[in-house]
Formats: sequence, C-alpha cells, structure tokens
Amino acid sequence: MAFWTWLGAKAISKAVGDGFGAEVTGRASAYLVDEARKAVDRDEVPVSHVRLRPGETYTVVARPAPKREERKLARRKAGLQSRQRALAQPTKRQRRSARKLRSAQKRLDRRRPGTRRHAAAAAREATRGARFDRLMTPTKQQIATDEQLSTVTRELDSIRSRRFDAVRAKRGLDRSPEHVHFYDAADD
Repeated sequence: MAFWTWLGAKAISKAVGDGFGAEVTGRASAYLVDEARKAVDRDEVPVSHVRLRPGETYTVVARPAPKREERKLARRKAGLQSRQRALAQPTKRQRRSARKLRSAQKRLDRRRPGTRRHAAAAAREATRGARFDRLMTPTKQQIATDEQLSTVTRELDSIRSRRFDAVRAKRGLDRSPEHVHFYDAADD
C-alpha cells in the first residue's frame, strides 16, 4: 500500500506543486484514503465466545436495520423500563413499615407461646403485617406502566418479526430449507 500512497503524493505534488499547500493536501488525501480503506475493509467483530461440543450447533441471525417506527418503539420501551425500575424502588414508608414488621416478628419470636405478652405481640405483628401488605400493593401508576410496557413490547416484537420475515422472503430464504451440517470430530 505504500506504493499507492507514494503515487498519490506524486500526483498531488504535480497538480498542486511543491510547498506547504502540497504537503497539507498530500497528508489530507492519504488520511482520506486510509479512512476509506478502513470503512471498506472492516475488522471482524466477535459476536461471542462459545465452546461447542461435537454435535452442537450455533446459529447467528442478523436482523435488518430498524425503521423509524421500530426505533421509536424501542426508545419508548427503554423509557418505560426505566420508569418501571424507578417506580419499583421502595419508598420511605415501605422501608419503615418493613423495619417495624421485622422488629415485631423478632419480638414475637422471643415471647413464650400462650402468654399474654405473646398474644399482644402476635396482634401487633398481624397489624404491622397487614399495613406492610397494603403499602406493598402495586400503585395505579405501576399497573399502568406494566400494561404499557407489555403492549409496547408486543408491538415491537411483532414489527421485528414481520420485518425479519419480509427480508427472508425477499432473499428467498423462506423457500429454501435451512442447511444444518454435522461435523464429526472423528472425521477430522
């Protein structure tokens, strides 16, 4: 490749002349040629590191580039997932209720069954348990977010499936059966 770089530099020096302008133009053209070569001759990208045993197969399926609608749904799904994570974080009231329930359960465990203190501790544990259960029920926002997320996920999956099927049909892959080759280690 050094020959082509030298030849390009000579052609530029003939066209532009000698001096600072020729040097800048030569370096810029060499840079552009190198970047174009990198764009065309891309390095291999490792997909995964898998160890296969004899008889096992590994299939890699590349799906088509996403369209605007698919990108929009993917962004919406990511936003709903982050909202769902934020809503799932326990609030101060929930944490406080959990601490009180835990301490009530510990006190109940220390009391001897059949005594008046055991009965009072059991009643206190039951009321704190009911409060904890009430505070831990999903809110309307959580339920609505979960429903929206499942709807968006279904839509996104159906769009991706349709696009993948369309590409397979366009390429003629849906008519041809998939070829599976079995290699036996003893044959090597």
